[in-house]
Order: sequence, then C-alpha cells, then structure tokens
Amino acid sequence: MLSTLVGFLAVLLGIFLLGFCVFIHELGHFLAARRRGLKVERFSIGFGPPIVRWERNGVDYRISWIPFGGYVALPQLADMGRIEGGEEEEAERLPAISYADKMIVAVMGAVFNLLFAGVLSLLLWGIGQEVIVSTEVEVVMEEVVTSDGAIVPGPAAEAGLRSGDRILAIDGRPVGDWMQVNNEILTGTRRSADGQPEVQVTVERDGEERTFTVYPVLTTDEAIRDIGISPDSDLVIRDLVAGMPAAEAGLQPDDQLVALNGQPILSSALLQRVLRQHEGGPLDLTVQRGGEERTFSITPVQREGAPNPQFGFLYGYQPKTEVVHRNPVEQIGQMVATIRSTLVALFHQGSDVKVRNLNGPVGIVHVLSTVSTYGLSQLLWLLTFINVNLAILNLLPIPVLDGGHMLFATIQKVIGRPLPRRFLELTQSAFVILFLTFMLYVTFFDVGRIGRGFGIGGNEPEPARQVEEGAPAGSSPDTP
Repeated sequence: MLSTLVGFLAVLLGIFLLGFCVFIHELGHFLAARRRGLKVERFSIGFGPPIVRWERNGVDYRISWIPFGGYVALPQLADMGRIEGGEEEEAERLPAISYADKMIVAVMGAVFNLLFAGVLSLLLWGIGQEVIVSTEVEVVMEEVVTSDGAIVPGPAAEAGLRSGDRILAIDGRPVGDWMQVNNEILTGTRRSADGQPEVQVTVERDGEERTFTVYPVLTTDEAIRDIGISPDSDLVIRDLVAGMPAAEAGLQPDDQLVALNGQPILSSALLQRVLRQHEGGPLDLTVQRGGEERTFSITPVQREGAPNPQFGFLYGYQPKTEVVHRNPVEQIGQMVATIRSTLVALFHQGSDVKVRNLNGPVGIVHVLSTVSTYGLSQLLWLLTFINVNLAILNLLPIPVLDGGHMLFATIQKVIGRPLPRRFLELTQSAFVILFLTFMLYVTFFDVGRIGRGFGIGGNEPEPARQVEEGAPAGSSPDTP
C-alpha cells in the first residue's frame, strides 16, 4: 500500500510539474500581451473542455482536459477563429497591432522558459549534479541482443575497443562525460557504403589516441543504436510493482543483480531476453544486498493478453557518479547541443532515431515522476532540460507554435499586407490536427514503453527525447 501511494503521489507530482512548465511558457505570452496593450480572451492550460474555469478582468482562465499544452487566445496576434472558440469578427473589431507587438508577444513564451531554466540551473549549480564524469570504458560486451532478439557479437569488441580505453570523441565531436557519449552514439547519422550504421570512436589508450570504426546494432524495443560498452556501473533493481511476483519474493529496490539460475548476468540485454523467453516455472535470481549475496525464487505470472511473463520489477544500470558544479552557461549549452543533435537525427536519413522514440505527455509525466524519486538534483536537471526544450522547439517556424506566428507576422511585414484570413484559419486548423495526431501517436508508444518496463522486469537506456509545447520529453533513463 505504501509503495502504491508513493507511486501515485509521484505521478501527481509529474503532472503538476509538466503543467507548471506549460504555465511558465503561457505566462510569458500573457504578461507581454498585457504590457503591449493586446486583448486577452483566454488563458488555458490544456486544450478542449475546461475542468475548471473562472473569469477575471475580462479574461477567461481555465484548466482543460487535454494536457497536450496550453494557449493564450490573442485575436490581434493570430486569429484562430473556431479553433479557440472565439468570435470570428473579433479581430476585425479590434485595433491593429504593430509588427513589434506581434514578435515580442510571440517570443516571450520561450524567453520565460529560458529565464526559468536559468533560475533552475543556478540552483543546480549550487547543489551540484551527479554525473558519470569519466568516459573510461569499464565493460566491453562480447555479445549483445538486438531488437529482433538475436544474439550478435558486441560491435565495440569486434572493432577492437577494450576495457580501460578512455573515449575522447564520437564522430569527431569531443565528449566530456558518459551522457554525451550515449547521446552522440544514439543520435549518430553516419552509415557505411553498404548502409550499415557507423560510428567513429576516438579513444586514449596507453597515452596514444586511436580511432576505431564501429558498426552499431539496434537494440531494445526502441531499436536504438548500441555498440556494447558501459562505464563502471552495477545492474540494479529500480522499482517493484506491489503484489507482483518479484515483490512477493522479497526483492527490494537497489538490489544488485548478480546471477540468474546460477549464471552470471553479463548485461541487461541478455537478462531481458531470458526473462522474455521464460516458458514458466520458478527462476532463481541472485542479488547482492548489504555486501551479501541472496537468492530468491520468483515464479512469474502469465496474464491474459500479455505477450510475456510478468515479473513485476524494473531494472537498470546504476553507474558510479561524481557531484559536479557546472555553471548555468555550461549546463544550458550542453542541453542545446543535445537538442540540436536529436533534431538533426530525427530528420536525417542516415539516423535511426524515429518519431516513435519521442515522449508524449504520458511519457514525460512518467519520466518526471520516476526522476523525482532519484533526488532533487536529478529533478532540477530534468526540469531545466524540459524548459530549454520548450523554448527552442516552440520557436521553430511551424504553424500553431510561436515560431509559426512569428513567421506569418514576418511574411505580412515583407509583403506589406495581411495574409488572407481564410488561409490563416485553414493552415492553423490543419496543423492543430497534425499536432494532436502526433501527440496521440507518441503517447501510444509511451504507454507500451511504460507497460513493458513494469511487465517483464526492465528496459534499456533510451535516447534523449525532445518536446513540443506541453509535451516535453526527458532525458534517457540512464541519466545520472
């Protein structure tokens, strides 16, 4: 009961934090519009019918049912007509506003997210962040399991990397910690002449620099690039589902996974394969707890409709970290670089990053609620990352987003006349439909991802995820 209550409260916290990031963004638009004398019809967190609403000083404030973002209805900035439920003649009755008014109001949502990210990064600078500072390779896996369940030779081992190598650069880009190593591999866009994923890994070995050409394989249900290396870390139980076999057997969070049926657990991918292919009966799982090894017998359940046996525990790597105090400029600079590489990978033909790898609102709430249990510094880092995401992606020149409003305003300024009202309304409507379809698509994969994590016992590190307004995505689960 206690575990369930803690989990429920963590989810509520995740929902609140997501909503608060959206609120900060929309507050920037709202205050700028007030300052510039624009009419504000509505301030909404979420879309669709309101859960609660109230009116003050002529503004309709509401919290709505569809948690895919939020908006401030400003008929003078961009008339969205029936999309926002306003009167179609509203904009025509109001005085025209200047190009400067439009640009300032549109950009202030991103500005407020960056200001908030700056405040959070200042706090994180003082508290310190746990990071895998070392880029030294501890484990070079002889075998890895692909997304199709096949066991193949470890790409790094085949290429010649070995334990003790210190990674200096990936594809020529310097890396300063293990998170950067992961992100550069996951978002790589290089391919060989025959179309295989390819990555250039530069390492320091015995005082000399060496560069290896490695051919990653796609692993986990997310089909992400993996070369089969890891830092100095332990494979541990992250969480347990109350009432499921693992919890009933006596396993606890932070138990270090040592062996399965007497066989050493060499990697999480191999463990995942064994758990999925288990055909029934008990499994003996050996863990290390408090310096002692203990063995627990776990008999999974096979629920109707579930494709795999259900063990009820989530596992992952727990690396050895150090507390660093990075200044806000360094923190935000690294986040911007991560966002840039992920966006490039998303649209590059040579990449293996797909839309399905992104987080929707369900996914980001799950990541927020999970990271909130890791500690304050990890949560501050994630919230900072979310706000930097919101700022950058909302400035993309896409209709419905702030960058789209700025694009339309600039086109009107250049051509010297307003764009046709019908054109604006149809364009906005089409992109609202596309946006909602996109959110539903990624949410479908979010639900499956979360279910797999708790159903069979684990998941692999996933790529850093990006965000649209109101649907931020967190970092990879192995983020320290």
